Amino acid sequence: MHDADLVAVHSWTDPLPLGPAEPSDIEAAQQRADETLAERLAGWQEKYPDVRLIREVVRDHPSRALLSHAEGARLVVVGTRGRGGFDGLVLGSTGQHLLHHAPCPVAVVRMTPDR
Repeated sequence: MHDADLVAVHSWTDPLPLGPAEPSDIEAAQQRADETLAERLAGWQEKYPDVRLIREVVRDHPSRALLSHAEGARLVVVGTRGRGGFDGLVLGSTGQHLLHHAPCPVAVVRMTPDR
């Protein structure tokens, strides 16, 4: 409707390091992140063929990655799953951080149990 691009951002960080990460470990994690984003977006491009989709997979903390992509955005949409042991929380830490620091409107969308 607004002829705007949709930028889908998936960020990932290294697990707690037990030692220096091998390049092959980082490449494997990057591959898994690429696959995760592709799976999450499967079918939506066919359903909305007129929307230009840009996929971004970044090795960074979610709040930082999304804030950097929020510059110049019309809207940031972030999901919340209650990660971190607080399943009952309506708003996760990433969503809360974005609400306070994003330079544009933020929509926090609660994921349904079947997703």
